[in-house]
Amino acid sequence: MLKPEAQQVLTGLVTPIEADGPGFTHPPRWWAVVAVLLWTIAPVCIVYGGWVGLVEAFLVGGFGAYLMRRHRRWVGTARRA
Repeated sequence: MLKPEAQQVLTGLVTPIEADGPGFTHPPRWWAVVAVLLWTIAPVCIVYGGWVGLVEAFLVGGFGAYLMRRHRRWVGTARRA
């Protein structure tokens, strides 16, 4: 816990940074885009890949689920304007 004076100084430093660069304060959600692309590719692998495609789809879908689970702490943290 900071003293009120220190908290005020910290807020004064952080507020302009957040206002100028919202991308700086929140990490990019590349993992969500990758997960959706992987899940989109999975049915194509099944249709055109036979049993090998089924294995690929399982691995691709599993990795997409891993990405979403690993990064779920970022879900819902977007700043509301």
